[in-house]
Amino acid sequence: MTDGSPASTEEPARHLRLAGTRNLRDVGGYPAGPDRVTRWRTLLRTDALDRLPESSQARLLALGIRQVIDLRWPSELAERPSVFASSAAVGYLTVPLLDNPPAPPEGLPRIYRRALDERGAELATIVRALLAPGGLPAIIGCAGGIDRTGVTIGLILTAVGVPAEVVAADYSMSSTCFATDGRDAGLDDWRAGPVAVDCRPEYMIETLQHLDRNLGGAAGMLARHGIGPDGIEQLRQRLTEPVG
Repeated sequence: MTDGSPASTEEPARHLRLAGTRNLRDVGGYPAGPDRVTRWRTLLRTDALDRLPESSQARLLALGIRQVIDLRWPSELAERPSVFASSAAVGYLTVPLLDNPPAPPEGLPRIYRRALDERGAELATIVRALLAPGGLPAIIGCAGGIDRTGVTIGLILTAVGVPAEVVAADYSMSSTCFATDGRDAGLDDWRAGPVAVDCRPEYMIETLQHLDRNLGGAAGMLARHGIGPDGIEQLRQRLTEPVG
C-alpha cells in the first residue's frame, strides 16, 4: 500500500458505505503533482466512529487501518466515544481542532480560516502522527466529517500537491453522502436521515486562498510548527505514488 509501486488502473470505491457511518471516504486517486496520484486505502476521512458495529470495525481493520485521529471536542468524545478509543488493534489519537460553533454571518470560510490561523500546532501534530511509524493507513474524522475534517484533509492534500479545485471537489462531496436516506446505516443521531449539508466548493477555495496568501501555503504554515521540507517530502512519498 505504501511501497512505491505504480497506481492501479482500477479505482476502489471512494465512498465506503459501512454501517455506522454516512461520510466515510477515501482520498486516493487524486492528481498530486507531475505524474503522481494520492494512494488509495492510505488516508480516509469520516464522520464520527461512535456507532460502528463489529462488522464495520472488522472491515476497516481488514483494509489495514492502523491509526484513527479524532478531531472532536472533549465534550463530544465524552458523549459519544469512538469505538476505537481503547482499541488494541489500532492507534487512537485525539486532536481537538475547534469546538465547531455555528457558522457566523460571514459564513463557514471564516471558521475554516480560524482553524488555520489558531490551530496550526494541532494540524502539525496530525501530520507528525501520519509520519510516525505505523501512522498510515489512517482515518481522520470529526462529528460529520465536513468542517474540521475538511480543513485538515484540505491542508494535507494541498501539502502533497493536490490542486485546490480537486481539494474543493472532495470537500463538497459530503453533501452527496448526506443527501440520501441514511436510516439503514444503523445510526440514531442527526446523521440518520437525509441531511442538507452546506459545503460548497467555493468555501474550500476561499480557505486555501487564505492559506496561500496569509500563511505561506501548507509548507509555510507547517514549517512554522516544526515540519520542514523533509517532512513535507516524506508526507508526499507516503501519501502519493507514481501514475501507472
